[in-house]
Amino acid sequence: MLELGPSGLSTLARWVPAGAPGVAALAEHVLTIGIGRWWADRPVAPRVVDVSYGDRAVLRGDPHELPSTFTSLAASCFEVPEHFAPVIRAAFSQVELREWMVYVQEAPSLPG
Repeated sequence: MLELGPSGLSTLARWVPAGAPGVAALAEHVLTIGIGRWWADRPVAPRVVDVSYGDRAVLRGDPHELPSTFTSLAASCFEVPEHFAPVIRAAFSQVELREWMVYVQEAPSLPG
């Protein structure tokens, strides 16, 4: 995977919609504060994208386009769509599935 610089990240935001709950919010966090990394299989018109921060990663796109080097994220907790499951299971000898619970606190909007 190739690490992408900040200049083209706004075009990749569509891969993980803003306001997504749980680990998927990681992409919005990385895009907003600039800490973390965006990776792609290629710099232009990527087929698969990985957003990572610490030991958390969000994968989106075509799982068959993941290069073999993505296994360097073996210690990460991935948030992936179901169609990634066969590729993830084939790449790692041990896969532990977890459910995420997200608490949402409603609050009035800040004046802006």
